[in-house]
Amino acid sequence: VVLVTGASGYIASHCVKLLLSEGYRVRGTVGPIRQLQQDDRLELVEADLLKPDGWASVVSGCQYILHIASPFPIVADAKCIDIAVNGTLNVLRAASKEPSVKKVVLTSSCAAVNEGHPQNRVFDETSWTDVTSPTVEYYAKSKTLAEKAAWNFVDGIKDGNKFALTCLNPTMVVGPLLIDEEGASVTLIRRFLNTEMPAVPQLNLAFVDVFDVAKAHVEAMRRPETDGE
Repeated sequence: VVLVTGASGYIASHCVKLLLSEGYRVRGTVGPIRQLQQDDRLELVEADLLKPDGWASVVSGCQYILHIASPFPIVADAKCIDIAVNGTLNVLRAASKEPSVKKVVLTSSCAAVNEGHPQNRVFDETSWTDVTSPTVEYYAKSKTLAEKAAWNFVDGIKDGNKFALTCLNPTMVVGPLLIDEEGASVTLIRRFLNTEMPAVPQLNLAFVDVFDVAKAHVEAMRRPETDGE
């Protein structure tokens, strides 16, 4: 069984579809219950990232967890940091107490890597966004602090289930929707296409197809060479 958090979200819904097409059984968290295409191998459960008590039953019996649920508002505030960090820790704490969990794949972001640095900076696997920089917005801080918290938690597991962790850092995700609600990245593209933006800012963005992001999650989940990466 693969647990997908935020299963009714933009990236997560593509992950659910891909997992089902490859024969996996999927348990998806949503809150409140939202309608996804019905499948005998898909179980939907309600879960709140900030309520730790319910996660033990959510992760029970799962071998893999794709932790994708995290706030991505158009305009972020300090609350999204709390949800991202503590929500991630609540999922990981539950996983550390569930012997069946082998691996967690965490959806981070390039925003956890390349913000708050000079434009000529060369980035590698050791790079982190500088959350102390006044130019770094709340969303980038939330992804940076959540990923750091995840690595620190897994490294600190002494007693309990020591599972593998892989973090993915996609850039701006684009592609078709499988759900009725738009994600922030889709909303931004739609506003440009519909000339709804009051101005066109000078942007330098890297784009990635949502199909490729979903495939990366599934491949990272089942490939042991991605453990700890």
